[in-house]
Amino acid sequence: MIANRLNLRHLRVFMQVCETGSLNRAAAELNVSQPSVTVALAGIEAHFGAKLLNRYAAGSQPTTAGEVLLARLRRMDSQLNAALSHVLGASSQREPAVISKILARISFRQIEALITLSSSSSITEAALSSGGSPAALHRILHELQANIGKTVLVRGPNGVAPNAIGHKLAMHWRVALTELEQADDELRELEGRMEGRIKIASLPLARTLLLARAINPLLATYPAARIEIADGSYELLSRQLRIGASDILIGALRSGSDLVGLKTEALFDDPYAIVGRPGHPLLARSATASLDELAQQEWVAQSPGTPIRSAFDALFEKCSISPRASIETSSLVLTRAIILESDRLSMLSRRQIAIEEREGLLKCVPVADEVRHRLGTRTIGITMRENWLPSGLQSRFLEQLRSQRNLPDF
Repeated sequence: MIANRLNLRHLRVFMQVCETGSLNRAAAELNVSQPSVTVALAGIEAHFGAKLLNRYAAGSQPTTAGEVLLARLRRMDSQLNAALSHVLGASSQREPAVISKILARISFRQIEALITLSSSSSITEAALSSGGSPAALHRILHELQANIGKTVLVRGPNGVAPNAIGHKLAMHWRVALTELEQADDELRELEGRMEGRIKIASLPLARTLLLARAINPLLATYPAARIEIADGSYELLSRQLRIGASDILIGALRSGSDLVGLKTEALFDDPYAIVGRPGHPLLARSATASLDELAQQEWVAQSPGTPIRSAFDALFEKCSISPRASIETSSLVLTRAIILESDRLSMLSRRQIAIEEREGLLKCVPVADEVRHRLGTRTIGITMRENWLPSGLQSRFLEQLRSQRNLPDF
């Protein structure tokens, strides 16, 4: 945990020294002694393993490493301030000095206590996760609430828990703390050590070659880099993205209210196809399949609420026969297995079955022009937080993804 390794007040000391260009002026403005400033700076340099300040007779200036850290700390501080300002309401937004004064009383330990509780089912679970006791965590949380001056906790069946305001504050503060992880990675990059971590959330297109073609060359160039990939529903993965648990989300792009606080970048359009096993009756003839013939088949449909399910429903919207979709799933593995072992069909994208089609395991059913024109496509791309600033390693990974735009999977 950050609270065991860094002191938020010490980081503010470093920022103030950079702002004033002087240890003495920073000490005076923060109302602390000059020796305590020196101790704080020494601790920060020891933690990050880099010289952060050049000290001259006329004052102090950040080194290149110091500039990198300062930029990330400013971003973190801005996000901590914005989240608290939003929670406290319109009057506080007109008085930034009030927010700064409140944040000066808040520690990493208090921030992490709220974040941990927000992602736990009870204060007991949160205490176990943080390595402390429920009583100690309870005390830290109430100190935080007193410092904020607004109710962020509520008592529930499992003890104290964040209320709606507390959960929102925890979410934004968790994202703010990712700036420290980014700072760690970027300081190593300054030394030529591309050892950072890229946290990828992948929607159900894992059977495509997109990720493999981006990850393999990246790791060939930077073998010490770490890649973490999580898959799941859009609802789950977009939430993970919003709270900073993932850096980017790759998959079919959404629109509208789903994108509040997020931004997207399109990579390519992925056409839909009707997919079956090689021995399917519709593939054992030369004629193309009409819409009515397709409606008479048994189907494995994707889960409601997904772009591909919307396309499936739209395909048969004006058909006189409703398709029999007795199985609904977002699992590509299960869809593939069911199709291979039966005469059921499924609507999938061409890239989702690129490997299976290449190996002859699955085939696209030839369809009549009226069907082909109605199948449509989905847009595959990258979803990111609006204010996300990638590290050097993450930027190179994005470049690898973008380079796949014009490379077909099939």
